[in-house]
Amino acid sequence: MSHFTLAASAKAFEQMFTLVRDNLKVSKSDNGSWGPFTWSYDVQFHLEDGTIQLNDDGTVEIKHLDVVWDKLKFQICFNLPGFCVGGWCIVPDPFDNCWVSLPKICIGGPICLPIDLSGIVSEVDDLKANLVAKYFVDPGRPAGVSDLTAEFLGKTNKWNVFLNPVFVDVLPIDVPATIENLLETAFKQAIENAFSWLPDWAWSLLWDILGPLLDLLKAILGIAEDIQNWVEDLLNSIFNLAALIETAIADYFASQNPLFSIDDPYPIMDGDPSHNPIPVKIPLRDLGATVNSEEMVVTANIGA
Repeated sequence: MSHFTLAASAKAFEQMFTLVRDNLKVSKSDNGSWGPFTWSYDVQFHLEDGTIQLNDDGTVEIKHLDVVWDKLKFQICFNLPGFCVGGWCIVPDPFDNCWVSLPKICIGGPICLPIDLSGIVSEVDDLKANLVAKYFVDPGRPAGVSDLTAEFLGKTNKWNVFLNPVFVDVLPIDVPATIENLLETAFKQAIENAFSWLPDWAWSLLWDILGPLLDLLKAILGIAEDIQNWVEDLLNSIFNLAALIETAIADYFASQNPLFSIDDPYPIMDGDPSHNPIPVKIPLRDLGATVNSEEMVVTANIGA
């Protein structure tokens, strides 16, 4: 058998990686419960930037890969404890009874806080990978047809070269310190929406009873630490978004979107419509791919 070799510089490899990276879009929704509350989330992210290093041991290392959250929305639902306002006498009679009293109004029950952190950026700190070649048979290729027929049908088989992650280190998602203000605003708005039927006179009394909303929220949800750390733990541990990133990146690069594809058989001379329309192609066998510090190298055997 003869030998086939194709090489691409480190710069060309970086451009191939960029094209694949920019095509990744991941979306997911989920829900569950934790302690006194239920939760749901709806997220979407893509990747940007990252520095690439090719190594002589055949590995690729990518650092500081940005995870841009196009959508990071979640909702926390819980039961607001019952509170009552009014009910006391405003015009007593001389016999310790009451001629006029304020109505007693009680509130409580389910309430939900929607939070939107879309636009924040987290990071894949380090991704180590090697290259893996996989043979692809076009599912649209009719069974039993020749390579030439498949060529005319546009259904040729291919060798695909994938970036195969073997290690992905995702940094915990950081949330802005303003999360306390967001939660407090969402809590206040949720109460106003849920009990919009309250008369105007009841609201000032209700806010006096409820007191500092953040303290009340922490008591309801059992938040022992500061709210910023609690929300970060919610995203990273309970929602487990770091694992979502790791799995999505590993699956995407290793099997969904190749860095490089080459037809099998491989064309070495195009057909000439005026003379011989049939292209000259050679079959590629045992294709493999690796890198060194200077380039990507693809090799194959030529055979029937």
